[in-house]
Amino acid sequence: MLNDKLRNFFDLVNRAAAVHGLNAKAVADEIIREAFPETTAAAEIEGADAMLRNGVVAFIAQHFKRTPPADGRQLKLDIPEPLTPIVAKLKAAAHYVESLGQYVPVPILIANPPWLDDARKYKRRKGEETLDEAAVLDELYVAVLGRR
Repeated sequence: MLNDKLRNFFDLVNRAAAVHGLNAKAVADEIIREAFPETTAAAEIEGADAMLRNGVVAFIAQHFKRTPPADGRQLKLDIPEPLTPIVAKLKAAAHYVESLGQYVPVPILIANPPWLDDARKYKRRKGEETLDEAAVLDELYVAVLGRR
């Protein structure tokens, strides 16, 4: 069960998402001061306001990836029956569309193939970057073991 502060936070997120869509940065910028007034003030005094904002943005982005929007108007689109077995394999309810700068729910991606194309290309590029970084870590690991 959500405590009152957490419930208030998600209410603010949902209200801001109704205006800004699933743009975590815009939502965070709108709600951070109202959701965390004392923390925001202290972070500004201590020079940690950018770190606080980044943390809130990351938290909201993860929330949007896991949870469809609370605003039912945003998910009026049905997933066509032939696509449901494919959609069921997806781990996230929304995916990042780089050209929009926000996460978009799968039913909306299906209705907008250019956004779906953007999301799949972004995901693939990020996957390739991760594999490239893993290869360098493999190389580093072998080199470290060779030095022993």
